[in-house]
Formats: sequence, C-alpha cells, structure tokens
Amino acid sequence: MTSKKDLVGSKKVTKIIRLDQEPRSKKMQEEARTEEMIKKKIWKLDADITVFFSMIKNFSLASGYQCEHIFQQTVILDQLRNEKFDLGITESLFICGFPLFDHIGVKTVINADSVLYLDVVKYALGEPASTSFYPGLFSKFIDKMSFVERIKNLFGMAFSWYFSWSRFQGELEAIKPYYNKSLSWDEHINGAAFYLINSNQYLDYASPTLPKTVFIGGMQVNTKKNGKVKLDKEWDDLLSIRKQNVLVSFGSNAFSSDMPDEFKKAFLEVFASMPDTTFIWKYEEENATLADHLPNVKLTTWMPQNDLLADDRLTLFVTHGGLGSSVELAYQGKPAVVIPLMADQPRNALMLARHGGALQLDKFNLDKPEEIRRAIQTVLTDPNYRKNAEKLADILSSQPYQPKEVVLKHCDFAVKFGDLKTLNSEGRLLNVFQFYSIDIALAALSLIFILILVVFVVFRFILRKVFSKSSEQKNKIE
Repeated sequence: MTSKKDLVGSKKVTKIIRLDQEPRSKKMQEEARTEEMIKKKIWKLDADITVFFSMIKNFSLASGYQCEHIFQQTVILDQLRNEKFDLGITESLFICGFPLFDHIGVKTVINADSVLYLDVVKYALGEPASTSFYPGLFSKFIDKMSFVERIKNLFGMAFSWYFSWSRFQGELEAIKPYYNKSLSWDEHINGAAFYLINSNQYLDYASPTLPKTVFIGGMQVNTKKNGKVKLDKEWDDLLSIRKQNVLVSFGSNAFSSDMPDEFKKAFLEVFASMPDTTFIWKYEEENATLADHLPNVKLTTWMPQNDLLADDRLTLFVTHGGLGSSVELAYQGKPAVVIPLMADQPRNALMLARHGGALQLDKFNLDKPEEIRRAIQTVLTDPNYRKNAEKLADILSSQPYQPKEVVLKHCDFAVKFGDLKTLNSEGRLLNVFQFYSIDIALAALSLIFILILVVFVVFRFILRKVFSKSSEQKNKIE
C-alpha cells in the first residue's frame, strides 16, 4: 500500500521551493503538540472558544517568527521576483502571503482559504456580519437562534476577529525591517482580486456576500462520477469481507491514539458487539495491538479517506466533523455520526445535521458504549439518513457551476483584469454606526424626541394659559 500523506502539490508543477520552518516557531509548535491540552485534554475540554485565549500570544509570536523568516530569504525572494508571476494565491489565515507577493512584484493576488468564511475577512471586504442568523466560525448554533444564542454568536465572532487580528499584527510587525509599505491587514485582504472560500452555498448556511466572495467548497473531492476514484487491492478486499463497513477517523490534529483509555475501551466494546460490521479505525500508533482480538477491526495510521467514502460498500462515517471531512462526506453521499471536538467542528456537525444525513454525538458521551452504539445503529438502521445524504450529494453534483470550473475561470479572469476596484464595497470604509445606519437611527430618534419635547412644551404652555385664564375669571366672579 502506498501512503500519500506526505505528497504535496501537483505532478504538473516543475518548480517547487520548500522552506524549512523557522526554528523558534517550530519549537513552539512542538511544545504545543506535546501539551496535555492538545494531546489528551482535547478529548474532554469543552469546545468553547475561550480555551483559545491562552493560545493567542503564542500564535501571534509563532506566525511573526515564520513570516520574518520568509522575508529573510533574500536569494529565494530574488529568484521568485525574477519569475514575474502573473498571479499569486495565498490565504488569510495568515496575512504574510499578501505583503510577500507585493514584495516580489506580483500584482494580482487571490485569497483562498481552506476554512469556512473567516469573520475577519467579512469585515475587511465590507460584508455584513449577519450575527443574528449566520453562525460564526466557532458557533455551536444553527441559523435559527434565540436571544441568548445571538449574544453568544456575536461574542464568538468578535473573538474570532480578535484572534485573527492579533496574528496579523504579529506578522506585519515582524516584517517591518524588510517591508516598508504601511498597508494595514484589511487593506491587504481587500486588495485581493477574489476571496475563494472552502464553503459551498448548497451545503453551508445562507449569508449575504459580495461579488468578490466565491464559493469553491468541494473542488478537491474526486467522486465516482468524475471517474477519478480507485482503491488499492488491500482496501478493496477489506470492504468485501462484510456487508457493512464503518470508517472511524478524527482527523489529523486529534489522534485516536491519544484518546482517554475509557473512550478507547468504549469504542472497542461497540466494535465487538457488531461482529458483522467491519470497522476501519484511523489509529495513529504504528503496530498497535489493542484491537488484535477483534477480527472485524482494522487499525491504520493512514487510509485513502476520500476513495473509501466514494465506495458504495462503505456504509457509515464516524468523524470529528473537520471541514475537509465534512465536505468529502457531503459530496460522496455518506451518512455520518459526527463527534465534534473543538474549533469549527460543532458548527460543521450542525451544518451537516440540518440536511438530515448526519447525527451529532456529544464527545462527553464517548465513555458510554451504549451511546456510541445507539448513534451508530440509529444511522445504520434509519434509511432516511442515507436517503438525505445521497440527496445532498446529488444536489452538490448537479449545482450549476462546479467548484473546479469556478476556480479556473476566476483565476483566468483575475490574471486578465487584476483587482477590479469596481468590485470593492464602500461599506468596508464605514464604521459600525455608519455601516448599519445606527447614526441615522439615532438621528431619527433624536428628532422624534425633540418633536415630542416641543409638543410637550407647547401643550404644557397652552394648558398653563388655559388654566391661568380660568383662574383669573374665577377670581373676578368671587
């Protein structure tokens, strides 16, 4: 079996420059990876955004170190400058790519994020935050929110904005000795010709967007329809052993091998209770033996996830709900049990569940085998989950413009015309009071208040005059 986990790029690319990670940044990353919070506590920590507060400073420092390291590579930068590129593609998770392209003379840039809509980018482009009905990146709510949920969503978006802003400031501050332009982070982002986001309007929640925002979610997914899915013999044989096959994977950041022992025990108990089902479990420990007593369990440190999901013999996907996995299972039409752990995963779980093809399971129930079994059996035995999952896949495969086509056409357009200033919204230059017309509302309320006050004063004056005359006449009679 050939592992593809370390392959990056395309066979058509002739020149690839790989830059080593900056030592200080690498050390901070390694230290973070060994911390209990990242390894084991991630399974038991509440997925609340407040757990990220302690990371903000380190993220800002690490991204600043790495950005400075890139700008110090004068030989490589000169080489890139001499290439005279027509187009640069970067992401706004980190701001460094924007000043870098400007520094080496790339005039046209496209912002392409691997995550969902970043709240900070909506702000930079001048799009409405829509906090009352659009769940933010770290939200745990659907688009129908109560008053309290809307408050939490607002604060969640504000935190997401601050989290990004702190990184951007760290990077721009670090490169000041090498990059002398005083462009702000939002000017860099808005200067991109387009904003390509790893979201799909037929999968995600509806939200008002500007012409610069382009949905490309699913461009990386190969399906049986496009004929680019093929399993190696090992995986093909494995799927043919039993009638039902379940894939279990929690992504590349949360390792199943780091699970609390009681969670592992619960999963193994569930697997043992379903001997007629093959379980393929991504378990990041070489030569692990904890499932040797279960013939229906295949432990693997890596597997061709997309190709397995595309196979009709795969019955169910148990996933953490990472965005990549969520998009893949949606395109492949697979029902799922989603167990979100942190970050955007709770949002993704709810996003999938609203289409009717996924069931969300709370990670705090992973020590209860009966809860895991109930969730798996519910999705396996209720045909509506598969029906709804397949319907969503049909919608995505039938959308008027396929993501790959959209990407190519927008790249060609950007190369030809660059950053069209006519696509920029003046809303990005307005403050909050102006953007949401709060100043007009306040002016109107002030005017109404003044009118009411004038009417009150006039009415009181008239009443005083009337009562004053009445009192004078009464005194004359007496």
